Amino acid sequence: MTELPYPESCPDECRVAKKMAPVFKALGDYNRLCIVYLLAMDETGRLGVGDLARELGISQPAVSQHLKILKNEGIVESERIGFHVFFSFNRSRLAEIDGLFHDMQSLVQSRCDKQIILEKKIENPLNIVFICFSYTGTTKALMEGFHAVCGGDFVLVKTKKKYGTFTAYTTGCISSRKEEPDPVTPESIDVSDYDLLVLGVPVWAWKPAPASYSIISGLIGCEGKKVVICTTCCNNPGDCLPILRRSLEERGVTVVDEEVFLGKDAFDHEKRNEFVSRILDVYKF
Repeated sequence: MTELPYPESCPDECRVAKKMAPVFKALGDYNRLCIVYLLAMDETGRLGVGDLARELGISQPAVSQHLKILKNEGIVESERIGFHVFFSFNRSRLAEIDGLFHDMQSLVQSRCDKQIILEKKIENPLNIVFICFSYTGTTKALMEGFHAVCGGDFVLVKTKKKYGTFTAYTTGCISSRKEEPDPVTPESIDVSDYDLLVLGVPVWAWKPAPASYSIISGLIGCEGKKVVICTTCCNNPGDCLPILRRSLEERGVTVVDEEVFLGKDAFDHEKRNEFVSRILDVYKF
């Protein structure tokens, strides 16, 4: 049967769902789920139709039919050794299925993100700049997510100091505690044409990362601007937000909102969307 082409308007979710549908159908049976479980837990690699039939208490022909369906979807593999056929769980196929789940989650989340913009009745593109410094990548990923929803410009600031895992937690944290700036690139950022700034930096030793001070001192045309602060840390932000607020206000910038993303909060879609809504609210007013 010839497969019908996708219409141009077909959303990406349709393409992913079509790949997921036969997998759900194959796994939509209690006995087949039990077979997958038994094969996944097996360490011998010597489970045959008879073994599975005894474990499940069903006939061998029924097991054979279930295995055929699972094999067709690549969930189960078989190997013939002599006169015997043994079955095993295809873990690489599981990784592919897991990837489909992640793809669907990302697509649905992206659609939800766009809906936030529509509900706020704000026309794109927004005149916003997202300024970010990130060491581990958590802050960068978080800020990129906000930028993907809101639009505007994105500036990734990098420190000229070459931190390693050890030096980041020694000399880097010492500089942070002393509120000493690190040299960064770009050295200056002209924000004179933007209506709103969003600054995202990590917390180091309960204070802003050293690069934060250079970012703030390097802002051009920031007087009278509004800024939203976003920080990330493992468990305790300490004095990070008050220090950032003070440093920005000394440059004539008004802090209109701020948030700390602790640990796994950075991956919490509900909290991230709530923060995006707040960014859009302060942008409007």
